[in-house]
Amino acid sequence: MKNDIQNARIDLAACLRWAARLGYQQGVCNHFSLLLPGSDSLFLVNPEGLFWSEVRASDLLVCDLDGHIVEGQGTVEITAFCLHAPIHRHSKKARAVLHCHTPYTTALCLIENAKVEPVNVAGFQFYGHIAYDEDCQGGALSPAEGDREAAILGDKNVLMMRNHGPIVIGPTVAAAFDRLYYLEEVCQRQLLAMSSHRPLKQVAPAIAQGLADEVALFETYSEKHLAAIKRVLDREAPDYAR
Repeated sequence: MKNDIQNARIDLAACLRWAARLGYQQGVCNHFSLLLPGSDSLFLVNPEGLFWSEVRASDLLVCDLDGHIVEGQGTVEITAFCLHAPIHRHSKKARAVLHCHTPYTTALCLIENAKVEPVNVAGFQFYGHIAYDEDCQGGALSPAEGDREAAILGDKNVLMMRNHGPIVIGPTVAAAFDRLYYLEEVCQRQLLAMSSHRPLKQVAPAIAQGLADEVALFETYSEKHLAAIKRVLDREAPDYAR
């Protein structure tokens, strides 16, 4: 179990480092969290005040779902407890919860009624798996707001919060990060196509649904994606795993 926890720390730190390289971080805000192996009530989360580009596995804090730090040095921004903890509590699919203000996905969240459309084959995996919160309540500063967002997320994998940004969940941090990555790529291309002011070419629902149903395929691929990320970090920034 000790090795499983250390591996979880390394995987989460790797995703934070890679997200920083991709420009997903905004200031020192936002969080990636991951339930500890073997636990449904304790989670790892990045501490307040660190750039993701400097986070190490040993910097990650262990917290409970009631807002207490139980292991590690540092503090956690209130939104990690008010947003992440309720989603971990309410969704059995949410072993990993990733929230950040990725540029293109957030941009789509800022457009009235905009949705991720079935127009890009790389995005068919999201068909029927995205929930939309159309009623922005400001910052997530109370557990009640997290409960509200968790209820809207339901059994979906992605929550698009209007006027805010995305939350992506997964059974592993690899699965969640792969979804976050492709969601951002798909939103970028959709917004580029929308800028032409020409109609988007939609595909038949059955075509999009066919790939959306291949969850196991995408989750297997996500492990290869994370393994590649760690190989690069092992060469270029090995301190992430310390």
